[in-house]
Amino acid sequence: MRASVLSVEPLGPFSLVTLGGVDSGAAGRFHMVRACDSDSVIGRPLSAIGPAEGGARFVLASSGGGLAPLLRVGAQAEVQGPFGRGFDLAAAGRRPLLVGGGFGVALLAGAARELPGATLLAGFRDAGQALAAGLVPAASSEVIVDGDLLGALGRALASATGVLAAGPDGLVRAVAARVSEAGLACQVALEAPMACGYGSCHGCAVRLDGRLQRLCIEGPVVDARRLAAA
Repeated sequence: MRASVLSVEPLGPFSLVTLGGVDSGAAGRFHMVRACDSDSVIGRPLSAIGPAEGGARFVLASSGGGLAPLLRVGAQAEVQGPFGRGFDLAAAGRRPLLVGGGFGVALLAGAARELPGATLLAGFRDAGQALAAGLVPAASSEVIVDGDLLGALGRALASATGVLAAGPDGLVRAVAARVSEAGLACQVALEAPMACGYGSCHGCAVRLDGRLQRLCIEGPVVDARRLAAA
C-alpha cells in the first residue's frame, strides 16, 4: 500500500514516524517499508511500536539511512505487511520480563501494552538512546546506560515468569543463554537482512534448530531454545 507520513517526532537520536492507514500488527511482527522518494528498490524491515491516530508508529534512526526521505511530514512510503511471527504473549506468564537494547527496545512496546504485569530491563550506550525506554509502557523499568545489563538480568530473573528480548544480535543471544540457565521460557526477536519479507529471496537465513531457515517466515520472534539447537 501507499502511505503518507502523518507526523515526525524527535526522540534523542531517533525519530517517531507515523504512517497513515497502516495496520500496526501484533507485537513483534514487521513491515517492509520503502521511501518512494529514494533510489532504493527494496524496502527495509521495520516493526511498528503500536497504533497511532490514523495509522501506525515506527522508530527510525534520525539519519534515516535509506529511509531518510520519510523524516518529513507528507512524504510517501510503500508499505507491505505485517509479516512474520510475533511474540507469543500467553507463554510469557503473569510476570514477564522484557529485555532490550538500543534501537530494539521499541519493538517491545506492543508487548508491554498487552502484558500489564511486565517489567522492563533496558540497556543503552548513552542517555540520548535511553529515551527510547519511555516508549515501552511497562509496570516498572530499570534503565542501564553504559553498564552491565547481563548482571542486572541475573537479578531480575528471580521474579520473572518468562522473558521477551529484542535488540542487537549479540545481546539477545547472550540473554537467551542466561535465561536458559535459569530454566525460564524465553523468546527473542532476531535481526537479519531482508529484501522481500515473505520468504522469496532467502536473504534472511539464520541458523535455527541446527539448520539455515528463513527468519521472515520462522520469526522474527523465535523460541530461544531454537538457537541452542543451532
